[in-house]
Amino acid sequence: MKKKITAKELFESGEQIFAPCVYDAMSARAAELSGYNCLMLSGGAIAYSMDGQPDMAFGTLDEVIAVVEAITNTVDIPLIADFDDGYGESPAVVYRNVKRLIRAGAAGFTLEDATGIRGFERHEYFDANPDAVDPSKEHPETVCISREAWLAKIKAALAACEGTDCICIARTHAASAYGMEEAITRCELAKELGAPMTMCGGITFLEDGQRLAARDHGMKMWPDVICIDGKPAVELADIKELGFNFVTMHVFEKSALYGIFKYGNHDIPAQNVVFSTKHAMDGLSEADQKKILSMRREF
Repeated sequence: MKKKITAKELFESGEQIFAPCVYDAMSARAAELSGYNCLMLSGGAIAYSMDGQPDMAFGTLDEVIAVVEAITNTVDIPLIADFDDGYGESPAVVYRNVKRLIRAGAAGFTLEDATGIRGFERHEYFDANPDAVDPSKEHPETVCISREAWLAKIKAALAACEGTDCICIARTHAASAYGMEEAITRCELAKELGAPMTMCGGITFLEDGQRLAARDHGMKMWPDVICIDGKPAVELADIKELGFNFVTMHVFEKSALYGIFKYGNHDIPAQNVVFSTKHAMDGLSEADQKKILSMRREF
């Protein structure tokens, strides 16, 4: 049986890891066949896959564990899991949940300081009620827990990782709630506790990374690199110099939906599957098509 490389080994090699966000065993296996050497399990992508809508914090611990186990039983490359808030307020609960995540095969995970009320659930309400006061502006604790509460969770998660190769990534969203200064301080304190990597939500441009890297030394994760007006918001080589050796991206959701719509828009009017059967997948060789479609794996 092939020995799996760990995320810890990848990160400590000095290589910058460029990882796609995945959401099930099929997307993970496709990523592995494409040549990626690490994966990021996205909570938002799981929401699209399981609920058919943006992340409304409906996902449960058991669902995430099941997806992690399915993926890690399918691929030989490491999987980093978006573990949201740890699925509990108590550090003891977070400790137990991280233990379950490790047993499911996760090579690492992000643990954030957000609450259960997050993301699109909040945005959709205030988009529909423009006259309402967004509590995150007056009461940031509705979108971020206190510094002390988050650090207690990080400490518990690190204890759960002892004796394993699993990587805890301390993830803060304090920049949007309290400002960048608080976010940087939280990253520094997490590193002091022993977190091997940090992630600061809300950074987009090189200047953001430079400000964070000036005080948050060591390994950092760059969340969901994007392009603006057809150009990358940052160059990977530039942020690598700042210690961002783990970079994630959301591309598979779009590519999967495009394929489904493209085939459907041809096959439905024709009332047959000639187009989708004969489609050469934009010029891929027959050998590559067979490899992708069979998804065969050597055990």
